[in-house]
Amino acid sequence: MAEEFVRKEHFEEFALRMDERFLGVEKRMEQGFARAAKEREQNFVHLNQRFDDMNRGMNQRFDSLEKRFDDLRTLMVVMYTPLAIAILGALVKWFFFSN
Repeated sequence: MAEEFVRKEHFEEFALRMDERFLGVEKRMEQGFARAAKEREQNFVHLNQRFDDMNRGMNQRFDSLEKRFDDLRTLMVVMYTPLAIAILGALVKWFFFSN
């Protein structure tokens, strides 16, 4: 029956080794969490850069689209001004010069 019991010195050494193991695991976990946090921050930086690039691209496309609409507006004015003048001339001739 005496073999079933552990001496106090052995138990203290066992407890010390277990504490060391737990501290080692805790340190590795902290290092892993720190590395994961650093990688997450780097991913956020890359993600922000991608969003900035996407915003720049969208702004360029909208600027291009706005320029095209301005060109279209100018073309419409150039096309419809002679037509409006012709219609106005026809109305003036019809009202004032028809007998």
